[in-house]
Amino acid sequence: MEDTITIALVQTRRGRSWGESLNLVLSFIERNTPHAEVLFINENWLSREPVNIEDYEYSVERLSSAFSGDIFAGINYVRDRDGVVRSVGLALVNGRIVRSCEKIFPSTAVGERGRVQGGRLLKPISSSGWRISCVACVDIFYPELSRIYALNGAELIFNPASIPSDRIDLWHAVLRTRASENTVYTVGVNSVGYVYPDGRLTLGGSVIYAPNAALVGQAGTREAIEEFTLHRQVIQRIRERWAFYSDLSGPIRRRIFKDIETLIGRQLLDGSEQTQ
Repeated sequence: MEDTITIALVQTRRGRSWGESLNLVLSFIERNTPHAEVLFINENWLSREPVNIEDYEYSVERLSSAFSGDIFAGINYVRDRDGVVRSVGLALVNGRIVRSCEKIFPSTAVGERGRVQGGRLLKPISSSGWRISCVACVDIFYPELSRIYALNGAELIFNPASIPSDRIDLWHAVLRTRASENTVYTVGVNSVGYVYPDGRLTLGGSVIYAPNAALVGQAGTREAIEEFTLHRQVIQRIRERWAFYSDLSGPIRRRIFKDIETLIGRQLLDGSEQTQ
């Protein structure tokens, strides 16, 4: 297993159509030529309206012409193969498209629950020798989801999001907490230029926290590509010092959380990485 991983955060704006958005993101990546092993993109970079899952898959494949590593292409509203609208994340890992996550709890604040069906998939993905998980936007506020990921081997929790500027401090605090309580890296990638129905604006502020809650790096308020190198020994060192992870991965977990895992974990972990 690789002891380090170099990642690139891509916080972008989108165009007036999914085709224009794809071209904007492609050209932005090409101009900035990231040299990382894994690339992460924010939420709804392709469209604010549902796109067919096949168009999302095509767009992710096209991104590989601008970046040769693995690509975690955020999450987007899609019209799935069963005709249902979901918020879905796709990734291109080792040349193969996989479903990286689904939004489990669509937001009530922006009315998602009236038009988006909640998902089930919650499964870490191996990329560049690391176990990476995707927690979709508001799902990061549900600590059980990140805990299930961590207990199933995740070392990095990726949170593609569209967080308005007046909620950035809260979002950062939650990402910092998820990193420390699970002793993993958290990578939050926020959109730029998305206008909420009530007029609030997203202004980037993508961020990375280490397992000890230290700030690794943060992007500004404009479109940006930022690269960082993460170290597995930081996870190992913090887990030797803090018992947050080990206390909930052994007998105590099985004794106290058996019912919770039955109700939540087993239902969510039966998904498949591959698109259906």
